[in-house]
Amino acid sequence: MKAIYGLLAMLFLVVASLANAADAPGATGTSTRPVTLYRPGPVALGDIVAVTIKKQPCQSLPVVQKYSLLVNGAYTGIAAQGCRNVVLPDGSTAGQLQFLLRKDSDPPAPETAAAWRTLIGEPWQGPGTPTEREIAFGVSDEAGNEIPLVDGTQTFRWSPVWKMIAGGAVFVVVIFVFVLLARKTALLRDVGSTTSVPLDQRTFSLARTQMAWWTLIIVGSYIYEWLASGVMPPLSAQALALMGIYSVLTVGSRSVDLARDTQFPPSAPHFFSDLVSDESGVAIHRLQMLIFTVIVGLMFVYQVLTTVSMPALEPYTLAVIGISGATYIGLKSTEPQPKPVDGAQPATPADTPASNSNGIKTGYAEGDATQQAGAQEVEDDVKAAYSAG
Repeated sequence: MKAIYGLLAMLFLVVASLANAADAPGATGTSTRPVTLYRPGPVALGDIVAVTIKKQPCQSLPVVQKYSLLVNGAYTGIAAQGCRNVVLPDGSTAGQLQFLLRKDSDPPAPETAAAWRTLIGEPWQGPGTPTEREIAFGVSDEAGNEIPLVDGTQTFRWSPVWKMIAGGAVFVVVIFVFVLLARKTALLRDVGSTTSVPLDQRTFSLARTQMAWWTLIIVGSYIYEWLASGVMPPLSAQALALMGIYSVLTVGSRSVDLARDTQFPPSAPHFFSDLVSDESGVAIHRLQMLIFTVIVGLMFVYQVLTTVSMPALEPYTLAVIGISGATYIGLKSTEPQPKPVDGAQPATPADTPASNSNGIKTGYAEGDATQQAGAQEVEDDVKAAYSAG
């Protein structure tokens, strides 16, 4: 009797295995046994999007793979990877195509840019909430003709709430650390070759400020792209080039200070005027560098927000930034700088004016004044010699 029960159990397992094999996609990627219509819930990047073709059962895998997914009528570049037959409420059988929702390139190809911008770009726009909204998925055949579906509208989830909280918290911490270091250390301040000037009396450095600006932009863009795409995004060659350009500018600026033995005396710092001023006031090469940095940075951020990918900057844009940076370093090396006088005591905060009435970067103005005083002494000596003669 036990042997009979054992044989029956084995027979049951074999029948169940065969039934499961009939339902599961096999070598052809399609199932042959109709199942009840699948009602998908919210989908996100990395999930499978299932759409049901109206009154058309599954075909062979090579035919299925020629179908492409559409988002609000725009081409995504995603091909179907499987199909299974489902039973519709009216009793008819239809094929339910399956697409793996993911980005295959970053940035997306031009022919798919509209679909990806609709899907994950600008999540605050469109029907629904910033985290979930209704998307009309569609299917096109090999010829690009849209195929009628049973119901292509589904809820798309932009990013899980926990990921948005985690990403936002990380970025806030990064900004907090930068602000704290900018206030407590010489992160954004001029240093010169050597200095004993108190921190709160040091002027701001253009090169250091630009490097900090781009560091925050790239870190924030990286976090945002991770939130929207669901995967670790690659850094674009242009982002690395920008970081390289501004790193070289910072190193070059520091090298000029060391080579010329630059000494920055105590001064009341003024952020904007410190960035754009030299010995004669606002300098065109400093202002030009700052304008290019801010404009390209804002364009970079806008591109990330709308396309969820690091922008591919034109080579000419990078060339303009490089030329502007080289001009800044070249003219910085010719800016008159105050030199310590032999035998003189270092200036103290009490002996140094707290600010400059013209908004000129203190130290550069002193160097200019020293040159003027020397010229005046020469002129007085000439007059005295002429009078004595």
